[in-house]
Amino acid sequence: MKWLKVFAVFFVLHLLGWGGAHWYKKDRPERILIVADTSFALKSHFPDMQRWIEDYASDDRYREIFVGTDKAFIGELSKIKSNDSIFRVSFGRSNTDSLKRYESRQMDKRIFLSDGEVSPPNWTLVEFP
Repeated sequence: MKWLKVFAVFFVLHLLGWGGAHWYKKDRPERILIVADTSFALKSHFPDMQRWIEDYASDDRYREIFVGTDKAFIGELSKIKSNDSIFRVSFGRSNTDSLKRYESRQMDKRIFLSDGEVSPPNWTLVEFP
């Protein structure tokens, strides 16, 4: 009988922990910015980048995902009409200065999809060689 009481205590503590974590994270979602390098040299990798974004966003529980390119901010991923709009146009080379437009946005995590030529500080680089 003692083992049943111990099991019940741990079960209740486990449920309280999960419930508390859900309540906390539901009200404070992680804000993630994904920026794609739309340089002409990476045009052949656009489908791979789009698949990467879709796979990453498939588990968006407790997260708000925002997307943009090295040229312009697009918006929240769940609210754009089509993911194809991210890779609509390709031109120019990307550089660290092109990402400065995102410095003022309050994000918990910043991810840059590129070929690795530009490695901006405070960004997670995902390479598509």
